[in-house]
Amino acid sequence: MQVEHPFDPIFDRNSRILILGTFPSVESREYGFYYGHPQNRFWKIIARITNTDPIP
Repeated sequence: MQVEHPFDPIFDRNSRILILGTFPSVESREYGFYYGHPQNRFWKIIARITNTDPIP
């Protein structure tokens, strides 16, 4: 079975960090964005790295 990734990569010539993940969750596909679900662990990690509050 072949599965196509629903989102195109997001980058430009100024990109410096590559964030890899797996196939988007159902929730992310419904939101139409990578790591779209606000409770995704990704946002908690980014909040910690950037010393900001995670998305509620």
